[in-house]
Formats: sequence, structure tokens, C-alpha cells
Amino acid sequence: MTNPIPDKLSTLFDPIVQEAVDEAIEQHRTLGHAIAQSDEDGNVVEIQPKDIIPLAQKLKQRQQKTSQVS
Repeated sequence: MTNPIPDKLSTLFDPIVQEAVDEAIEQHRTLGHAIAQSDEDGNVVEIQPKDIIPLAQKLKQRQQKTSQVS
């Protein structure tokens, strides 16, 4: 049996890219490095390590949101 090809390749790649971004942000947080993020207006905002949500907490929040939608 073959696996069906998804309509959009992004359905395959989005979770992989999200995991890589999550790991990079967590590494910055644990090393004490700030990250840059754009706000709603497209301006770049620097986020200090103390203000970055720990990855475990972020994943828990994401899981809760997903279970509420389902």
C-alpha cells in the first residue's frame, strides 16, 4: 500500500520547519541570547531571553489549543 500524496507539500514540511524554529528559539533562550521578531505592524522587536517562553511550556500550550479545536 502506498501513502497518498498530500494536496500541499506544506502539510509535510510545516511541522519539520516549526520544530527547527522551536529548537533554535529554545537554544537562544538557554544560551541567554535575544531573538528578533516582527510585530503586527512589521516592525522588528527584540525579545530578551527571560521573556522567551520555554519550549516545554510552548508545546503544552500548542497542544491545548489543538485539543480545543478538535
